[in-house]
Amino acid sequence: MTTRGRLDLHVDDDGFVRAPAPLVYRRLSAVGDWPGWWPGLRVRPMPPERAPDAPRQDPADEVWALDLPGAPLRRLRVAARLHDWRHEQGFALQLRGDVDGRAEFWLEVAGGGTVVHHLLTAEVPAASFRRVQGDYRRAVRRGLWGLKDRLHLESRTSAGLLP
Repeated sequence: MTTRGRLDLHVDDDGFVRAPAPLVYRRLSAVGDWPGWWPGLRVRPMPPERAPDAPRQDPADEVWALDLPGAPLRRLRVAARLHDWRHEQGFALQLRGDVDGRAEFWLEVAGGGTVVHHLLTAEVPAASFRRVQGDYRRAVRRGLWGLKDRLHLESRTSAGLLP
């Protein structure tokens, strides 16, 4: 659905990782650790949106500030609330900022490894549609390659092989 001055953005990508789904899920679900394998990504937890006397926030309602690397000298900034956790299968992210919408990571066991799928359904300003689309695709692709590289390295070294 397109609203005034905004356009729908759909990004669908995936990557194969030669690692078991539970290991991929552990790395993918630990958002604070993403910068260790996602080149150029900056992450910080955002303060909870609650009254000081309110009960402690559920970990499932954590919100993260993501600063995604786009084209050279460009970045996308979003607040991501992770939700809809599916143990060892994936989760969804509610995004607000340069991209407003819903993203999802889900895992599929295949051929001695795991396919990591990513889907984004969002709205972006019409004036910056192509730039945001390209930067988001580039950022997600870098993240998937970084995850694959890190898990391949971990698998090789745990098997006693040289990196």
